[in-house]
Amino acid sequence: MLSAEFRSIAAGALFAAFPALCAAQADAPVPRPELKIADSWTYRRIDLWTNKQTGFFITRVTFANERAIQTISQGGRGEIDATWTAEWNAVSSPDDGIFEPHSGLLKFPLQVGATYKVVYDLKRPRQGPFHVKHDRMAKVMGWEEVEVPAGKFRALKVEIEGTYQRVDTSISGTAKNVIWYVPEVKRWVKWTYEDATFRGRFNWLAFELVQYEVR
Repeated sequence: MLSAEFRSIAAGALFAAFPALCAAQADAPVPRPELKIADSWTYRRIDLWTNKQTGFFITRVTFANERAIQTISQGGRGEIDATWTAEWNAVSSPDDGIFEPHSGLLKFPLQVGATYKVVYDLKRPRQGPFHVKHDRMAKVMGWEEVEVPAGKFRALKVEIEGTYQRVDTSISGTAKNVIWYVPEVKRWVKWTYEDATFRGRFNWLAFELVQYEVR
């Protein structure tokens, strides 16, 4: 039978190891999501200049495997199909355009402290010769609590910063995304984007999760 003194020492050792165990779990790599058909997310779009909601849409998975994701989004302008890599990097959609090779904003497994290059071209055939090159660097910042209409989540924060250059015009400047990714949601719960020219900030917007349903 264990003595009271031994039990006390063992308990003390266990509690001393607990913070290190939690830290190790927090820093464990986050794998890419395993998506199912009909997984869905509802977001609101916010103009951060005015802090007012300017849109609302539902995105639903229609196909997913280890190479690609197909979604359909329903909002104010009807249904929109989109193609993504298996890591949720945009490939093409009628609204956003064509990303070559893809947007590259997320690189799984996500590891706290990891950095990676984000280089892509974006073309929008509907806007004629529109063509912009992005050259940025991403960093997985760490875990933090974030609150959105869908609730409070413990999210892995990823920042992507760098420059853009319009090929069809002389416009250039800086661009930044911040993504709060939540593994159990299988997607981001918050996403912000801003860009600027030498005259100052130009676009400034956010998407926040309102509700979701995943299996």
